[in-house]
Amino acid sequence: MNKVIIALLAVVTLASCTQPKFGVINTEKIITEYQETVDAEAKIKVTEENSKKEIDALVQAFQVKVGEYQKNASKMSSKKRAQTEQALGAEQQMIQQKQQQVQYQIQNEGQKVIKEIATNVNDFVKDYGKKNGYQIIFGTVNLNGAVMYSEDKVDLTETILTALNNSYKKGDASTKEETKSEEVKKDAVKKEKTSTKDEVKK
Repeated sequence: MNKVIIALLAVVTLASCTQPKFGVINTEKIITEYQETVDAEAKIKVTEENSKKEIDALVQAFQVKVGEYQKNASKMSSKKRAQTEQALGAEQQMIQQKQQQVQYQIQNEGQKVIKEIATNVNDFVKDYGKKNGYQIIFGTVNLNGAVMYSEDKVDLTETILTALNNSYKKGDASTKEETKSEEVKKDAVKKEKTSTKDEVKK
């Protein structure tokens, strides 16, 4: 048989034996247990608690003023009562506006964080798929998803989650190192300026 034909048959046989490489990930688990998500939730929780304390302090101060007004209202002139009620009404409206503003800011920040994290995860999975030769990586959310069944060996959830968190930790560490380096540079500049001033004084 012609050597060329034999070679072509071998190539075709190999091509027909090559199976597409598929993978499946539980996107809900990835997002929930991704360290960036955990850190973002903790940060937002602190912001919410601080904002609540601030609003609570305003409400308590307002309630004290209302109590004083109720206590002394009978002794006030009608003009003074009207002025006080107007001032209290304006303060109550200000507190309500403050509450709405804080809620909007927290909600807006949360949406921005969710979008950023989703982008990071999607980009990471795409890059992982390309580097590891996957034609398709399916995403599923527990019972809601297109994948009704998959073998355990194609489940990449834990593998990608570990790699994703390792990548996040490395990025976080490099950011801290850059910040530390900048602080060292600033300290060096301050010391240099101080020594220059001392020399000028001498």
